[in-house]
Amino acid sequence: MPVLLLLALAVWLAGDAAYALRTRLRAAAPGARRAPAEPFTLHPRGDPAVLLIHGFADGPAVFAHLAPPLAQAGFAVRAMHLPGSGVPPAEMAGTTLVTWRAAIDREIAALRTGNPSRPVWLVGHSLGGALAFDAALRPSNAVTGLVLLAPLIEPSSVRSPLLTSRQWFHLLSRALLFSRIVESRLPSDLHNPETRAAYRTDKYIHRDIYRALFAATDAIRPRAADWNGPLLVVCSPDDQIVDAAATRAFFAAAARARPAELVEQPGAGHVLPLETGHPGLAARIVRFIQSSSPPPALTPPPADGVEFPHD
Repeated sequence: MPVLLLLALAVWLAGDAAYALRTRLRAAAPGARRAPAEPFTLHPRGDPAVLLIHGFADGPAVFAHLAPPLAQAGFAVRAMHLPGSGVPPAEMAGTTLVTWRAAIDREIAALRTGNPSRPVWLVGHSLGGALAFDAALRPSNAVTGLVLLAPLIEPSSVRSPLLTSRQWFHLLSRALLFSRIVESRLPSDLHNPETRAAYRTDKYIHRDIYRALFAATDAIRPRAADWNGPLLVVCSPDDQIVDAAATRAFFAAAARARPAELVEQPGAGHVLPLETGHPGLAARIVRFIQSSSPPPALTPPPADGVEFPHD
């Protein structure tokens, strides 16, 4: 019996080492899939300012279709880049919730440069929704309102009925001694054929990113009732990435939010900013922001409409 156990252990360790080597080599290959990481700004002199925060293994490009209508409505739109996204796994190492918090706080402060009283809204998708809610609870950010698109309150268990995603992560974290990089097999969960082919997410993820992700959800789940500002939540009952039921429960717990609106978008997947029907989603976001704020003195967008920062 001890011989069989030692043999099984040797096979397990060899498999772990082989997987670690394979993922490390593939992640370092020139053609390894990564999410586009370039942040962008539209109509920077608009008012209010809207900060777009992307999700896990994603990048600012997920807002490519959603951002222009917001700018056309007169808002200053900034799609930020979260540290640890769109980079090789070696550069993901060491990313924590604190890292993400600091990056978001810097973006909010930058939007108020020269205008400390400027209203700032946060629009977050998936993990970005969790981080947006987390940021809004820090008084120093003075966030005006929140729009959460398929927010990550709890990962879906549709593809993992035996164990939750959190349980799988903790199990593998203890069982894999050599592997620090995980090959992501998340489905695109994008029903829109026009954007599915072009949509890219990070394929190789450092375990530190998963650890930071669960820290973010743990930070906000018990604090839904702490937010008392405007809150728009949009989710899809067909989402295979996040648990829509957990999103509904979180919205119900946010009883102090005013005004508050929960919208369900049937027939869409998880990637709501690129999904079929995104023009209607953009219009709904514009209406919610405008109806929840005193009408500002809007300035028309510049002719080119886009400024790319040098950060």
